[in-house]
Amino acid sequence: MECSPRASFAPASHQKLPQRDPPIALGGPLKHSLSGPFMNRQERRAAAKQSQTVAPQNLAVAKSLEAAKQGQALFNLGRYAEALDYFNAFAKFNPNVAPLYQTRGLCLQRLGRLEEAQADFERSIALNPSEAETHKNLGTLHSRFGRMEQAFASFDRALALRPNFSAALNEKARALWSLQLLDEAFAALHQSQALEPGNADTIWNLALLQMLTGDFERGLSGREARWKASSLGLVDRGFSQALWLRDQPLEGKTILLHADEALGDSIQFARYVPLVAALGAQVILEVKPAVQRLLAGVPGVAHCVDRSSTPSLAFDLHCPLGSLPLAFGTRLDTIPFAQGFLPAPPAERMAVWEERLGPRTRLRVGLVWSGDPGHNNDHNRSIALRALAPLLDCDVQFVSLQKGIRDQDRAFLREREDILDLTEQLTDFSETAALVASLDLVISVDTSVVHLTGALGVPVWTMLPFNPDWRWLLNRDDSPWYSSMRLFRQPTRDDWASVVDNVRSELEALVSAWRSDTRLHQREALSFAQEDALVSNYLGDQLWQLKRTAEALLHFQQALQLNPRYFEAAENCGRLLLDLGRPAEALDHLDAAERFNPNSASLYRIRGICLQEANRLAEAEADFERSIALAPDVAEMHNNLGLLHWKLGRTDQAFACIDRALALRPDFAAAFANKAWMLLDLQLLDQASAAFRRSLAIDPNRASTIFSFALLQLLTGDFERGWAGREARWKASSLGLADLGFAQPLWRGEQPIEGKTILLYCDEGLGDSIQFARYVPMVAALGARVILGVRPAIQQLLAGIAGVAECTTREAAASLAFDLHCPLGSLPLAFRTRLDTIPFAESFLPAPPVARVMAWENRLGLRTRFRVGLVWSGDPGHKNDHNRSIALRALAPLLDCDVQFVSLQKSVRDQDRAFLVERKDIIDLTEHLTDFSDTAALVSCLDLVISVDTSVVHLTGGLGAPVWTMLPFNPDWRWLLNRDDSPWYQSMRLFRQPKRGDWASVVENVRRELDALVSAWRQGQEPSLLLPAE
Repeated sequence: MECSPRASFAPASHQKLPQRDPPIALGGPLKHSLSGPFMNRQERRAAAKQSQTVAPQNLAVAKSLEAAKQGQALFNLGRYAEALDYFNAFAKFNPNVAPLYQTRGLCLQRLGRLEEAQADFERSIALNPSEAETHKNLGTLHSRFGRMEQAFASFDRALALRPNFSAALNEKARALWSLQLLDEAFAALHQSQALEPGNADTIWNLALLQMLTGDFERGLSGREARWKASSLGLVDRGFSQALWLRDQPLEGKTILLHADEALGDSIQFARYVPLVAALGAQVILEVKPAVQRLLAGVPGVAHCVDRSSTPSLAFDLHCPLGSLPLAFGTRLDTIPFAQGFLPAPPAERMAVWEERLGPRTRLRVGLVWSGDPGHNNDHNRSIALRALAPLLDCDVQFVSLQKGIRDQDRAFLREREDILDLTEQLTDFSETAALVASLDLVISVDTSVVHLTGALGVPVWTMLPFNPDWRWLLNRDDSPWYSSMRLFRQPTRDDWASVVDNVRSELEALVSAWRSDTRLHQREALSFAQEDALVSNYLGDQLWQLKRTAEALLHFQQALQLNPRYFEAAENCGRLLLDLGRPAEALDHLDAAERFNPNSASLYRIRGICLQEANRLAEAEADFERSIALAPDVAEMHNNLGLLHWKLGRTDQAFACIDRALALRPDFAAAFANKAWMLLDLQLLDQASAAFRRSLAIDPNRASTIFSFALLQLLTGDFERGWAGREARWKASSLGLADLGFAQPLWRGEQPIEGKTILLYCDEGLGDSIQFARYVPMVAALGARVILGVRPAIQQLLAGIAGVAECTTREAAASLAFDLHCPLGSLPLAFRTRLDTIPFAESFLPAPPVARVMAWENRLGLRTRFRVGLVWSGDPGHKNDHNRSIALRALAPLLDCDVQFVSLQKSVRDQDRAFLVERKDIIDLTEHLTDFSDTAALVSCLDLVISVDTSVVHLTGGLGAPVWTMLPFNPDWRWLLNRDDSPWYQSMRLFRQPKRGDWASVVENVRRELDALVSAWRQGQEPSLLLPAE
């Protein structure tokens, strides 16, 4: 991206540059206008005196200065040939002005006179070697020529002169990108963005690179910067009507969808028109005349016009065609109508072309070898017709689709009588469509014809340069935009010969198949039911993105009713049901989808996730590996397999998979976050922190990463940053927290609440609710009336906390009158909690009623031994359950201690039930535990509770009763590290795994301490061993 020179056209004598010719004297007024407004009194007198008698040479100079101004104005208007004449006139009298050669070099470059441009850039640098802009422009030209070593040297020189030169970083990034050095390109663009966060050209370039690597979520958003990117020259239309990006209903509205880029883009993005119309809008489509008749037939178009007609039309909203992928939240796996979306050309037009083409005795192949010569990437994507000579020897009927034939190709085309050229009959793209529909195959470089052919569902082979346009992605020979397309890529830069050779090999095989009566499968016309199924499926996807999941599921199911073999709808049903926590139903749909398309990599990835959720890990692993076999270069596949390896304890394989994902996609923020989590699990804290920071450098707003990093900060005692980051949990989709959408404001301690009613409500697990309920008295002490909304299981328990005016369920609380609200989990942030200011660590739950305690004493019987409550597993649905729960059998060494064990374990798992029945020494009265108030009464009858990390430890600690908590190697954030006490509960001792998965050592330590405690109890000693050492 070249930039206009920033320096003025002051003659060299006023730039203090070395002179090659005698300096030219300038008159005072001209010197004032070109060299700056600041002149002292003596200069003004001299200038006035000199201006009274202007020498003939000065008159010529004055004219040449005017020429420079005119040239600059014409250059800014893009009228480069005229500008060049004026620059040449200026140079005649001012041959030593460095900015002249810089701007004239740009002018020559844009006229395609590249060697002359290089000479001007080099002369500018010779005159002024310290101008960074010129080195940057020379680097861009070297890159265009493929002289990459010289290009990088020029960029580096520009950056040495101006370290904060974001435009030079952008050009360097593009050069790196052209070599597919993507990691380095991303780094350069991020560095540029750090220098100028709002630079639209940088945002645009970064967006293209993100989309090229499949990151549509960020890429499509960044692509909107095209309107502000000066290098693109797009004109904001200035509509008074609102821009629509699916942020408001369309029902009953008229929307203008207008072309904002080239013909190919207009065709590509016209696929969204039926989806816009399906939202209830009347669609006016504004496109260039060449595609107007073609796109008028797209389903959902009410009126199709060219730009000249638009001012007279009435509409409510507008959206550029190029913004529709963003409006519909397009992902790689949700691109609509890839099988085709243009209507079949009229039969009578096809009949005309069939007659022109003559009898079909050979395979018919359309050819396009060059695009718009004015395109800024034309040198990279167009080829000479002569380069296709090896291909032209194939025994097929070649048909030219090439409009605007260049002089260098015209003579060769005349020589090749085997290429049928009827392009003079192609009046617009609707005629081209009729011709294309009469062919068996189109072979083309990257031009609008490939979009036309793919949108018709006709086979098309697209020949791509080494560094392709973003839409063709990388490392794949298919296109998610067009099912009928194959991609043939340069293996190295400028290597068209290999591309042509590969195309020839494939074409010969195709000809052989055609001769043996195997015809290409052209797209069959879709039935009305199939068309309706397509629309229903994509509407379902949009509703899903709007979180209207019930409606989305109905649309997917309707699509399957209309077309029972519709793979995408079956897959979408499975994905959505998985999201809704219905894995068994999801698997039914995904299994059906496999029957329709057994070679879909994305299907096996999704089904693998589903099987993993169902704990069918071996089958999940098989699906992940099959997805990788089908699509080895898709980073997400390796990321998923890595997480599964980690869950199975295969550390080396897990890191290998994550690193492979990052090698394929260096800006894969989620993979960096997953790697950070794995490092955290190994307590490699510095490396984990670095990986989290790397993830956030790529995607600063990724909520799940912010949340995970906050947990690391809390784990290491950094509560100040940790509490703030933990608020990202509401936006982290992986956590599935539901925003209740209260109209009342959120309170986080920043405003007075005297005389106000505040709703405090549970937002996480039962243990979290108990832990943070300690803040309720503090809220009440600020003068507020507190409504507490919690789950039914703890409602009665927490109702007795000091300061609670009303305790109800969270759902019921939402209908009550209140002024403010705050989730319980946000109260530590509201009160700016530090490690040394945690409130009520001694206890905060009220003592259970005496009558209820006595009822449990009666059930337990006479106290003849030390009573110990046991909990060995938590919620099996908890994502960390495999890490924090243990089998009851693993506690066997502990159970030999001479104590009375009492089970507090609700929902005993099948694997534990048989063992529990065998152990008659464990009293199990849990059938009488109706809620946590009952559990509190039972706990009050015990001497000690020993538990894994579950809600029972919070209950016990909140009562101030002794509790020993057994923790995995990488514990939950609240238990911190390297300590055996808890600042949250004074009555708690912590027993930690010394290494990952080592529960045996934990049980052994607990047994040893319990033996000592029982011995002290028998001797009537104070059981100080209950508590951690001071």
